[in-house]
Amino acid sequence: MKEMFDMPLAQSIVKSLSDNLSSRVLSFLDPMRNQGGLHLCAHIREGNNESGDWKGKTWRHIDLHDTLNKTLAGMKDFVFSTTAGNSSVTKKMNGINRKVSVFVASDNAIARPWFERHVPNNWHVVKPSKFFPKPEAGVWFGEHGSKTNQNLTKDQKDEAMAEAVADVFALGECDSLFIPNYSSFSAIGITLTRAERKKVFFLGSNNGGRFLEMPEFE
Repeated sequence: MKEMFDMPLAQSIVKSLSDNLSSRVLSFLDPMRNQGGLHLCAHIREGNNESGDWKGKTWRHIDLHDTLNKTLAGMKDFVFSTTAGNSSVTKKMNGINRKVSVFVASDNAIARPWFERHVPNNWHVVKPSKFFPKPEAGVWFGEHGSKTNQNLTKDQKDEAMAEAVADVFALGECDSLFIPNYSSFSAIGITLTRAERKKVFFLGSNNGGRFLEMPEFE
């Protein structure tokens, strides 16, 4: 799968898509761009109590709070490792005080507020300037046979889809992208990040719960 994200053709296609997003998608995406400093992203696919396809894929189910904690720990490790300092203590202190922005895409509404409460004080969690509420269970689009969006108006469906597409492409505009559990939702973000020669990290399952950079990940 690693080769897919590094294919020049795939990277060219997703770059072209990124350059030609609709005004509705950009109304969600543009306010989240150009944060300054070091910009980190994460996609956390939790399932949000889906009853269809996701429910049957038990091997993909996660402990949400454990995943959130490990993702933030991975982000801190990355920031500290790329921060100047003569010792690990100095790097940690400088990293905590460094200008860092964090974007989190998730199907669970508590993920972003959790990061807002737990990131270091000088870090900033990016939020869209407008918000479309998530369903109480499942996702608006994507679950096979789902009728979750049947009560939405056409305009509401367009808004929900635009927000989702904005999240997909926002994941590709990071200095480092963290994927604790892979989902096809993050495929474009991974491809864009790799195209820009930025780092992508996956959460390992047999290494004590540490994130590994993509070339190392198996």
